Amino acid sequence: MAAGHYHVRSVWWHGWVRTWALAVGCLALMSVASAAVEVSPAAALQPPTEEWVKATLHSSPDLVWAEIETTASNAALVAKAKNRTDAMEGWLLVARWSRLMGTNEREVTRRWANAINSARLGHANMARDYDPPSRALSAMVSPQFFVNLISDRELSRSFFDLLTPYDYLPGVLAILDRLYQDDPADFVAYQELALAIALVFDVPPPPHWPHGQVSPELLPRTLPEPLEAFHFWVKSDRARKTLHRLQRLKASELKFVVSAAASFEDLRWAQASPQLNFSTLPGTYDAIRYRDDRADQSIFDWPGSSYTLPTILSQGGICIDQGYFASEMGKARGVPTLLFRGVGLDGRHAWFGYLDAKQKWRLDVGRYAEQQYVAGVAFDPQTWANVNDHELAFLAERFRFLPNYQQSRAWQFMAQEHLRRNEVEDAIAAAQRAVNYESRNVAAWELLLLAQSTAEWPVIKRESTMRSAARSFQRYPDLNARFMREVIAAMRERGQTSAADHEERQLARKFTVDRSDLAISQAAEMLNRTMVEDPPEVQLRVFQNALRQFGVGAGMDAFDRLVEPFFDYTLGQARRNDAGMVLTIAHRVLQPPAGSQFAQEIQRLAQQLR
Repeated sequence: MAAGHYHVRSVWWHGWVRTWALAVGCLALMSVASAAVEVSPAAALQPPTEEWVKATLHSSPDLVWAEIETTASNAALVAKAKNRTDAMEGWLLVARWSRLMGTNEREVTRRWANAINSARLGHANMARDYDPPSRALSAMVSPQFFVNLISDRELSRSFFDLLTPYDYLPGVLAILDRLYQDDPADFVAYQELALAIALVFDVPPPPHWPHGQVSPELLPRTLPEPLEAFHFWVKSDRARKTLHRLQRLKASELKFVVSAAASFEDLRWAQASPQLNFSTLPGTYDAIRYRDDRADQSIFDWPGSSYTLPTILSQGGICIDQGYFASEMGKARGVPTLLFRGVGLDGRHAWFGYLDAKQKWRLDVGRYAEQQYVAGVAFDPQTWANVNDHELAFLAERFRFLPNYQQSRAWQFMAQEHLRRNEVEDAIAAAQRAVNYESRNVAAWELLLLAQSTAEWPVIKRESTMRSAARSFQRYPDLNARFMREVIAAMRERGQTSAADHEERQLARKFTVDRSDLAISQAAEMLNRTMVEDPPEVQLRVFQNALRQFGVGAGMDAFDRLVEPFFDYTLGQARRNDAGMVLTIAHRVLQPPAGSQFAQEIQRLAQQLR
């Protein structure tokens, strides 16, 4: 596959100077009291009922969200005191919805734009300017829909489990309300599907999705209308055109179905194939004849005049076309799929993964083991960032459906509520209880560390918590590495610089064999630090040692993460001799195979130097 260099355009939001004044005005309105919002001590020991929700929302014209939030939060504390976890979670969900619905749309949009800009997730297909009206989010949805939403704990759980700072809430809520208004019965029957569509369709996909090796004229980077998509998938499921029953999947899985890039015409063509089932789906990858002539001539972009599924099947393609074809064929049959892009010893590659009949993820269809494509990347269609390794593992393990996780989530919510109320020690205790119930609850570990930091615990005690988190994620290398990096940072904060350097080297070596990508990431952090702190001769020595220790066998990943960035840095510093040394060291240590894409990339940098 050809290298893709994409320029990310930030998303800007104007009108922020008015936000503070508007927020103050909203807070003034929230000071209005309403005696109709109340929960008796006995009622607090049971989850909120639909009748209570309806009565509360229609009780008074002076009703304000802040009062519902406070009442529900207090009821949750009553339930907590009696150890009624189910009721506690139910009231906390009401409090979270109330807090969300009472938030001004301008403020929500400002936060979202800041998150998008910070994560560099903006792109050319998104609008550059957002100027929403000054109103509470509750004004966007119909009363009937909101009663259904706040009363349905399963849908609420899925919503708050999946919600990220990168989801455009006004768009998500508008889509959900529209799907509900069109057909409430279908919405209730397929609410996880509706949620998946809302979370995926809230903003347009980026121009390099699902891959960048076909022109936008042949594959428009657009999604259909949400209502049209909802009807298509509901109809497909009811007609038994889907291999998975869509009503049995969660939104966390369905987002990998509804994010189809192929047209409905192509998807119907795929559904018409009687031979396509769970056992034959892996074969759709090799069903695309590999075009050696394109690979030999380095024709990595699609050269034809059509990029439909039937055309790809008839004309053949390279690995990216094989992966695209197979993943879209799976989506057409209601199978969650991912298109992976990876790097190996001599070039880039693509393959696909899917959720099989036993609801286990197979993530290696078309991957070549001898090429060490250890950790390819795939789009998370909810955010259009790369999906995390551990999230794929969590999806496969499906532990979020188990009672222990549900208990953990309830105590995580309680910890968040205590932290909002500035009850820091209670927050620490609740977060600790959450990780005790389910040690894979990442958000609970993050809350525990945040609460300890807020309580100004000594660094060495927080470091102990970080190590406990790292041990809990031994089977998830990216999370293990993340928390260990926090440990290393804490050690430096305590002045243990030499020990931190040793721990950092150990962390990189730990992943050299099984997860070279994480070893390379750690080596890249070491290289980035030396570029800031050390003289040129030390930088070159660190670079050479990093390549020797962690780059051999990593191939293109070592090129992308170590060679090219350091080459660009030295050239940008007008250190032409050092830039030449970078290429000499890289060629000597990594020994790229002659004629490979790896060798071509090294040659490209050499030409740039000349």
